[in-house]
Order: sequence, then C-alpha cells, then structure tokens
Amino acid sequence: MNKDYQAMRTLLAIVLLALSGSCVGVVSNAVVHDSGQAAQAAKAFEQLKALAGKWSGTSQMGPDRAPAEVTYEVVSANSTVMERLFPGTPHEMISMYHLDGGRLLMTHYCAQGNQPRMRLNGLSADPHATASFTFTDATNWKGPGELIMHDLRLTFLSKDHIIADWVAFKDGKADHSASFDFTRQP
Repeated sequence: MNKDYQAMRTLLAIVLLALSGSCVGVVSNAVVHDSGQAAQAAKAFEQLKALAGKWSGTSQMGPDRAPAEVTYEVVSANSTVMERLFPGTPHEMISMYHLDGGRLLMTHYCAQGNQPRMRLNGLSADPHATASFTFTDATNWKGPGELIMHDLRLTFLSKDHIIADWVAFKDGKADHSASFDFTRQP
C-alpha cells in the first residue's frame, strides 16, 4: 500500500504542476490580450482627438439623404473627446469618448432621451482605419423594446474625411441604420 500511496502522490503532484502551468499560460495570454486591446484603444483615442474641428456632409437613413454637421472638441484636459451631432438643432446629440484604463468607452446622449454606452470592440487598419464600438449598457432606457443606438463604426478615410455608421436596435435586433459622410471644414 505504501507504493500505491507514493504513486498516487507523485501522480497528484504531476497533475497539479500541469494545471498550474496551464493557469500561468492563461493569465499570460490575458495580459497580452489586454495590452493589445489597450494599444488599440490608445490609438483610436488619438485618432478621435485628431478630429477636433467642424465637419459637414450628408446623412443617409434608407434612401433619403440630408445635409448634416458634426463638431469634435477635445475637453477635460485632453482626457475626453466631445462629439456634437446636428449642433444647434432640435435633434442635437452629444457623444463623449474617453479612455478607461485600457478600454475606450463612449456615451451617446441621444435625442431619443436615453444614453447608450459603448466600448471599442476593435480597430482595423485595412483598407482604412475603422473603430468599431458596440453596446455595453444604457441609462434612462426602458429595455430591449425601446429603440436604442447599439453600434457605431467610424472609418477614418483621411485626416479630412470620415464616415460614421450607426445602428439602432429595437426588440433585441437591428432596427435601422444611419450613415454619415463628413469632410473637415476650414
């Protein structure tokens, strides 16, 4: 029995060592993933800060196109970017972008009266830099039956040309989208 006990102890030690090595690998991968996410967030935030100024262009919902304006302003000691869509109109909306540790977050103060929050989901570079944001939660929202902005994709075509694609959800699925094509004004 002593040999069985010793063999069982050795086997248990080997299993514990193998498991601890796996855990270290998981923790190590999480740190690498988080630092990659933080780098993407920082890069996207710098691109947002570079948008400071007045922009004009068109909005498109379905087949209809209309003139649109947006302004970007870097505020709060360079820690936040404020986007003002349809400035000075009854449909004016504000979005605030800021870093939270290694994440880039956005709160959209919608003309609908709710405030969806989104996080950077990814930053691609091909063929143009595109920052994709996705819904995390919302304030002043009655739930999935109420319309809410859910996704945003900002495509940086050049330092003077951007496209913003918004997707609104209702009943847990995409309801409609709006696309904005903006160029920087002098």
